[in-house]
Amino acid sequence: MESTRRGFLGGAGAAGVASGLGFQIMPAMAAEELKLATFVPNTHIIMAKVLTPWAEKIAKDSGGGVTVRMFPSMQLGGKPPELYRQMARGISDICFTLPGYTSGDFPMMALTELPGMADSGTDGTRKIWANFDKFLGREFKEAKVLALWNSDSAALMSKNKPIRTLEDLRGLKIRTPSAAQSAQLTALGATPIDMPANQIYNNLDRGVVDAAMIPMSAAIDFKLIEVARYFTIDGPLGRSNFLVAMNRARYEKLPANLRKTIDDTTGLELSLQGARTYDEQNDAGVAAARKDREVITLDAAERKRWLDAFKPHINERVGEGEKAGLPARGLVSAYGLLG
Repeated sequence: MESTRRGFLGGAGAAGVASGLGFQIMPAMAAEELKLATFVPNTHIIMAKVLTPWAEKIAKDSGGGVTVRMFPSMQLGGKPPELYRQMARGISDICFTLPGYTSGDFPMMALTELPGMADSGTDGTRKIWANFDKFLGREFKEAKVLALWNSDSAALMSKNKPIRTLEDLRGLKIRTPSAAQSAQLTALGATPIDMPANQIYNNLDRGVVDAAMIPMSAAIDFKLIEVARYFTIDGPLGRSNFLVAMNRARYEKLPANLRKTIDDTTGLELSLQGARTYDEQNDAGVAAARKDREVITLDAAERKRWLDAFKPHINERVGEGEKAGLPARGLVSAYGLLG
């Protein structure tokens, strides 16, 4: 954005110029600084490969008219599940978080975490945006959604007991990122324990949980390969969603040219960048785990057992959504999970 200058002060200023008294050029309009809060550290892959490059791009494209100041690792205070509400209240201008941390606020988004909804993070992200306006956007009234994407496939990471079959899951205490994925673990016979990602390492190491349900991309980001010994990587589990959202009122108060800069650099393409980053990191996480840990894959028959175990759960969730007045069947059918 070219600097905005005010050449004349009008009225008395103009008269002064006319009488030969000269004039002063007002300073350029100050840049708009946007505070972005998140629970991940600066070293996290999304910070390094998605959010920081995006911040640099909008600063460049706006000619310095808008800048993003990062507040990683909850530097603005509070706990990870509070990030979205902090943004809505204006404590931050932008947040990077998971809608699943407060699943009750996003019941339609929670349905996109059902098992079998996507084949990859990229596939799931395209489906989210294809269905956003019709089914999902209503849940983000306080926000301008800048990016929203699916994670890579969830894995089950355990320290002492390998997970090879449904029977191995029975009774295990397993960390989960959201209510939607907690319900999946319950359907498989496990006991879900809600927990932010940055608490997994210590709790798995101390035996507070027996395993963690989290994508393999996080195995590197949160150093989980150091503490987990077994990685079940291809169970037909649901995928977490990741969100970059801006306070809507703050967005609407920006000058039109700065809003356009944000619009031009966000949306589906920024979301796909996030999804591809996780899919690539997933492959790196699996490769790292294979070096000195056991990586477990399910055979076709065992995978089908898991999918069959999920069917009552999927039907129940759709029924609950419809009973609550949500177009749950329409969304899940659009994903191809229902006939």
